[in-house]
Amino acid sequence: MLKWLAVVFILVCAAGCRPYTPPISVQTKDDLARPIDCSRAREDIQALEQEKAEVVEQAKAGVKMFVPAAAARAILHGDYLDREKVASGEYNQDIDNKIQQIKEKCSI
Repeated sequence: MLKWLAVVFILVCAAGCRPYTPPISVQTKDDLARPIDCSRAREDIQALEQEKAEVVEQAKAGVKMFVPAAAARAILHGDYLDREKVASGEYNQDIDNKIQQIKEKCSI
């Protein structure tokens, strides 16, 4: 029993020690904030579509909000709210809204 507890403890600790990757890239944050440029509309839409989080990524972000080591790391890096946005689907909705704005403004 003690061996299994040690293995579980090591796995939980290791989950918090993986290389840090933010849930929402700086590039995507910039893309969402950038003013709409119709000369780049198709490229911007394509980039935003590729950045949308898949359901698997949404689930991972949700789980990481509750694993103590991962949650502490998210708080230290200041991206806890970003993880919540990804997990809830709000992140994908923000991307969809931006794509719709581009399509409306640029008549695509």
